[in-house]
Amino acid sequence: MYVAITRARARLYLSFAQARLLHGHTRYGVASRFLDEIPAAAAKWLTPKLGIQLDSNAWRAAEPARPYQAAKRMPELPFRIGQNVLHPKFGQGVIVSAEGSGVDARVQINFGVQGMKWLQLEYAKLAPV
Repeated sequence: MYVAITRARARLYLSFAQARLLHGHTRYGVASRFLDEIPAAAAKWLTPKLGIQLDSNAWRAAEPARPYQAAKRMPELPFRIGQNVLHPKFGQGVIVSAEGSGVDARVQINFGVQGMKWLQLEYAKLAPV
């Protein structure tokens, strides 16, 4: 990453796939942790960076296009498929699947390097990012 950044002459564009279709299934990705190390003054985000609160008009203008499946809300759950969440032990992840309801509700989360995990919502201590 360091070599790629230092070789740029005038501009450098970095990107990552928030979602991609693989064998007919939507897979959600997690941004590299190295993106957080880029100084805020040197970067211009084309979509809102996670954790930054924007007014509702700015968010609508910059929200990335998501597959239809990602926009669906899980019944009776506080999270939706495709939503970024933060776990105290595993870090940042993306919800890719859900099942159950009430105390039996659980979600499958892609934590990138930590892998895919099924967590029961009653005990997971997840926070939206």
